[in-house]
Amino acid sequence: MSRLWINGTLIAKNEARVSPFDHGFLYGEGVWESLRAFNGQLFHAEDHIKNLFSSAESLGIEVPHSLAELIVAIETTLKVNERVEGYIRVIVTRGAGTIGPDPRKITPQVIIIAEEYSPFPVELYDCGLHAVVFPTAIDSQTPLFQSRILGQPHIPVAKQYALQNGCLEALLMNQSGELIGTTEGFLFLVKDGAVVVAARQRPDATGYRIAGMAGDRGLVVAEYAIRLPDLFLAEEVFQAGAACGVIGIVQVDGKPIAAGTEGPVTRTIREDYRRLTRG
Repeated sequence: MSRLWINGTLIAKNEARVSPFDHGFLYGEGVWESLRAFNGQLFHAEDHIKNLFSSAESLGIEVPHSLAELIVAIETTLKVNERVEGYIRVIVTRGAGTIGPDPRKITPQVIIIAEEYSPFPVELYDCGLHAVVFPTAIDSQTPLFQSRILGQPHIPVAKQYALQNGCLEALLMNQSGELIGTTEGFLFLVKDGAVVVAARQRPDATGYRIAGMAGDRGLVVAEYAIRLPDLFLAEEVFQAGAACGVIGIVQVDGKPIAAGTEGPVTRTIREDYRRLTRG
C-alpha cells in the first residue's frame, strides 16, 4: 500500500482524508504540478515546482514550503514508497475553512502522491495515437487556463469524448479555433523539417525541455498558432509531457497525418528522451 505525504506526515493511501470543508473540494481552489522520477532522479524538478508556485500565486495561495523543502518532501515520498521511478503529483489546496468562500484564516495544505501512471499502452509508442478534436472551445485567454488549477473539468470531459469516439486522446481548441494542447501533454508538429510548438498552451516544464532537445539536435524550433488544417499539412504531429513522455499522433478525426505512421523526427526525439531519462 503506497503512502502519501500530507502536510509533512506520511499516510497510507487508504487512510488519507481531505476535509469536505477544504476549499479545494468546495471551490476548486487549489493547484497541482506533475513530474517524473527516472533511475532515482527527479526530472527537472525545480522547473516543475516553479510552475507550481506560479499557479498558486495566480489564486493568491501561499505555498507553506520553499521550493527546496518541496523537493526534499518529494524525494522522501519516493523513498518511503520504494520507488526509483514513478509519476509524482504535488497538490496545494487553499485548505479547510468554512462553507463560504472567505479565504481568510485558512492554512493551505500540501499533498504529494508518488504512483505509476502511463496514459497510453506501451505498444502504441511505436505506432502512434489516434486522436479527436474536442469540439467545446476553451477560453485560453483567462489567466486560470495558464495555471494547473484543480477546477478544470474540461480535461476529463475531453478525455471522455475521445474514448466515446474510439480514441485515447483529445486535442483542445480555443475560441479562435487554435489548437492549444491535449489532455495529456504539449502539442507539436513538424513542418518543412522544423519542430513547431503550438502557441498559447499552458506552460509545461517537460514540454519545454523536449522542445530544447529538438534544438539540441540542430532542428529549427518555432512557436506559432496551429489550427486543424495545419495538422494535415504537417509531416508529423506529436505530443510530450510528464505523464505521456513523447508519442506521435498519427490520425486526427479519422484522417491520417501524412503517412499515418510515426515520423523520423518524432522517433528521434522519443529515443533521445528515453536515453536521457533511462540511460
